[in-house]
Amino acid sequence: MTAATSPEITKNISVPAVWIGTSVLVSVLVTITSLFGIVLEKTYSRETHAWAIQAIGQDYANLAVVIILLVSTYFVSKHSLRGFLVWLGAYLYLIYAFAIYAFAVHFQFLFLAYVLILGLSFYTLVGGMITVDMDKFSRLLLGNPKAKIVSVLLFIIGAMFSLLWLSEIVPNLIAGTISQGLVETQLWVNPVHVLDLAFLLPGMIIISVLLWKEKVLGCLMAVPLLVFAATMGLGIIAMFAISAIKGLPYSLPAGIMIGIIIVLSSGFSYMFLKEVKED
Repeated sequence: MTAATSPEITKNISVPAVWIGTSVLVSVLVTITSLFGIVLEKTYSRETHAWAIQAIGQDYANLAVVIILLVSTYFVSKHSLRGFLVWLGAYLYLIYAFAIYAFAVHFQFLFLAYVLILGLSFYTLVGGMITVDMDKFSRLLLGNPKAKIVSVLLFIIGAMFSLLWLSEIVPNLIAGTISQGLVETQLWVNPVHVLDLAFLLPGMIIISVLLWKEKVLGCLMAVPLLVFAATMGLGIIAMFAISAIKGLPYSLPAGIMIGIIIVLSSGFSYMFLKEVKED
């Protein structure tokens, strides 16, 4: 690496200061809304018991994601490509989670905060993504020796959950009934099914294929999707833990499976990031 090329690479991973600022603001807002959800019973007083527990579990996961977001924002401000990839993953999580808060939690005093977080997260993600020059990023991201194994993991997660959700949905469609989960939450539809089957799971499979073929978009989005998988898993584990504490039923096998996904996603993210060229 020569002095002549160093400034060019630094520029490749330079996120405008406005998005650093919105990241701090989003972190503060997510912390506030999550603490309200955990501490104040009235936050989810209009929800069924089952849906309220899921929301509180997500609140605990949100606090962990805030730490990830703040740390990755710091490294993004220092022009770290590794930090940038984790930063993108934190925002994928926040957009997903707060779309559910905004659309599937009854109207209450945090509604505008949910909408604000959702909007800021979306525009910050887009603002960061448009700084990416695919041609220049290709020399930093392509040729990662861990690409194939990460590709396989992403494909397995995407295919496994697609089949799992369809196995719940299709029998009810054929029988003209609704799932037990919808009975318990009294929601019109399961927002997780909608977001997963429409966007997330097809996206995981597409990125896994692009990564296998060593396309730069696949290399760019692999770690963000793994970060998303790990952080979303934390919310599910927290929900199971709360259910266990309250003496409510929960699935131990599902908890073990989610735990494995968290460990694998975190470990594979680390292995992939370790091979990313920073200079």
